[in-house]
Amino acid sequence: MAELHILGQLQCASNFQDTSLFCRYSFQAGNYSSGLRNYYLMEILVYWFKSSVLQIAGPNWTVVSGCPEGQTVTGKVDHDRTVVWSHPLDIHYVTKGVQGWPKLLVQVSCLDSIGRSWIVGYGCCSLPAVPGPHTIQVNCWVPATTSITDRIRQYFLGGSHQLIQSDIINLGLNRFKLKTQSKGSVQLQVTLVLRNFSQFGVEYK
Repeated sequence: MAELHILGQLQCASNFQDTSLFCRYSFQAGNYSSGLRNYYLMEILVYWFKSSVLQIAGPNWTVVSGCPEGQTVTGKVDHDRTVVWSHPLDIHYVTKGVQGWPKLLVQVSCLDSIGRSWIVGYGCCSLPAVPGPHTIQVNCWVPATTSITDRIRQYFLGGSHQLIQSDIINLGLNRFKLKTQSKGSVQLQVTLVLRNFSQFGVEYK
């Protein structure tokens, strides 16, 4: 079987308006339709809800070691509008094919002074299929507020519109129906180690 080893770190988030941020992430391989099985309420007054992130790997992909999902610490923004996490990543897959190459899904959340949190950015990217070091920037977005009432509530009470089903992040089904607002970005630094992919006709230099 072929092997893929992902080593690196979720380095930082940049250009978000909020000053205290953390990130939930999930690497998904194979069956993308499973998605992050996180379900959130569309909420304005936000309370803490425990999220359930399933370890997802499709029929051709198996996690040998490491944890493909997790959460960073909460970081404070610096003078460059950057929040540094340096969260380590170490995931080892074995696979029977190249279909369903791993993707990374991120959900950036803010934490206010009284302990409330809400999502301020969704993002998704496919990992490169080339071995070696890579720096990847994941651009993030959120559902946009469509009424003045919602904007006033968010301004005074905090919170944001959130996705009930996050499958839409990586599948893009019916995404055209969403009105979204661009947010900041998450930077990822990874080194990919590929082994035994020649049996599938994959050549790389």
